[in-house]
Amino acid sequence: MAKRISLSKRREQWAQQFKPQIIRGTPLNYNAALSTRIEADLLKLVRQMTRETQREVLALFRSDVGRQFFGMDASVSSQSRILLNALTNTFMKIFKSRAKSITEKMLSGAAATSRSSLSQSIEQLTGGVTLSTDFFSGPLKEKLSAAVTQSVNLIVSIPEKYLGSVKNAVTSSISSGNGLADLVPFFERQNGITERHASNMALDQTRKVYNTINAGRMRSAGIRKFEWLHSAGGHHPRPFHLHNLNGNIFDLDNPPVIDPKTGERGLPGQLPNCKCRMRPVIELDDGTTT
Repeated sequence: MAKRISLSKRREQWAQQFKPQIIRGTPLNYNAALSTRIEADLLKLVRQMTRETQREVLALFRSDVGRQFFGMDASVSSQSRILLNALTNTFMKIFKSRAKSITEKMLSGAAATSRSSLSQSIEQLTGGVTLSTDFFSGPLKEKLSAAVTQSVNLIVSIPEKYLGSVKNAVTSSISSGNGLADLVPFFERQNGITERHASNMALDQTRKVYNTINAGRMRSAGIRKFEWLHSAGGHHPRPFHLHNLNGNIFDLDNPPVIDPKTGERGLPGQLPNCKCRMRPVIELDDGTTT
């Protein structure tokens, strides 16, 4: 049997007088400082990798070996292969060793933010009744374990993708005979792409873990429903989120379609670059309250 929520005496009197169908808590806002810290940790790793890789590769092409390449000396090909294999081994190990600690930092920060923001929201809902929000039920632990694994895998994929693109660019520059003329603009472009990818990944994963914790704790507290709140920000808002989901009430156990193209269902913040939020609500005629 689902847990029921008790309202304060004053809130009960208010509900009896005005008979609202829905009582809303405060929105569960993201912790921008936490997202920024996780983003900074990840960017520090990424910049170490991109700067060292660029320096080493360009140095090879500017060396005697590289200059000989233009005289049809094939040694630059073997030297670049050895160099890139070494860089790949080095940074795969570095990212693997740091991925778990970055993810655990994100998880603990999201849990702390959730505990505070959800407590405030529940007090708003109930009219001052304090409920514990430090729940980590079995289902929630399983979801968080899956989220941690996904986050670690995404972090580890960064050097794999970046150095793979570098290998392709080096091979192409050797085949074309353009060498540095191709590689210098490639690094300028690719390094920026990789940094932006890492930044978006950090922000997306922080939002997803935060909302996963909130949803699990809301269920444990007896809150079954939430209001979808569009972020009203960003240069390219999702029209479906803004016009179809925003302001509507949904069940945590039957979340809405969030991508009409794929039929994927889920919570705010689940899709890449989604900054939408949840607001806990209770409907007074659904058996939620005592």
